Parts: sequence; C-alpha cells; structure tokens
Amino acid sequence: MDERDLLREAVRLAVANADAGQLPFGALVVHGGNVVATGVNTALRDQDPTAHAEVAAIRAACRTLGTLDLGGATVMSSCEPCVLCHSAAAVARVGRIVYAAAKEDVPDLGYPATLDPTDLLGRMQAAARGLAPEQIVHLPTDGAAEPFRRYRQGRAAA
Repeated sequence: MDERDLLREAVRLAVANADAGQLPFGALVVHGGNVVATGVNTALRDQDPTAHAEVAAIRAACRTLGTLDLGGATVMSSCEPCVLCHSAAAVARVGRIVYAAAKEDVPDLGYPATLDPTDLLGRMQAAARGLAPEQIVHLPTDGAAEPFRRYRQGRAAA
C-alpha cells in the first residue's frame, strides 16, 4: 500500500467511528512497511479528552511491537493531529506523521472546539507545525471530509 492508500484506510476508520456516534478521527501506525496498529477516537465514549485516534494507535503499536520506541514508524491520520497527538508521536519517536485533512478544514463538531489560532491550543498547534515541518506532512486525500459530514449528519439525526 502506498501513502494515499494508507490515508484512505485512516479515513475509512474515521467514517466508521463517526457512524458509531464517536468523533470522526482514525489513525494507523506503519512500521517496516506493515500496518502494525490502528486507532479511533473514543473521547466521547470514554469521557477521556486524551482518547484520540493517534494516541490509541501509538499505544497499540507499542504493545504489538513490545517497545516504547517507534523510531522508523509513520502515523497515518485521517486529520492533522492535534498537539497532544503530535507530542505522543514525538515521545514514541515516530519518524513521520502524514495526514489527510488539515485542521483548518474541520467544521465545528461541538467537541473538540474549532481551532482558534489565538488561543493556547491554536498557538501550540502552530508551534508544532513550525518545529517539525519535515515530520508532519499534509497529503490531501479524496474523501477526507467525509468523516466530518457523517458525524454531523449523525448528530443532526439524534
């Protein structure tokens, strides 16, 4: 699978998560050319603001590989990782993060709040982007907005 195929898989996970009533984010960890773990956002279900897709995928990859060091791994994400997820990837020594949808393209989902470039999280996000432009790569992907549409559609029907 190439990076676009892997991003489409992350988007597929995000769509399935949105259809399940959870926040529309999915991620996978690729190491040695193989998908070693996946994750979805379960913050609503678990009442855990740190239960993000990338964090779940990193945790699962570490367990699967029996290591705390994911050097050489890539996180493929349906959406640009927030500063929490970017930090988790840095702590695990993930080499790259590739994402399908930019933070600016995320509509108001109710939670997490829409990114405000002037608040603390917005400034931290901008700093993370600036500190590691070679590590975090936006690869626009067809269908990247679908998880958001499905999530909003589900909320409107509820």
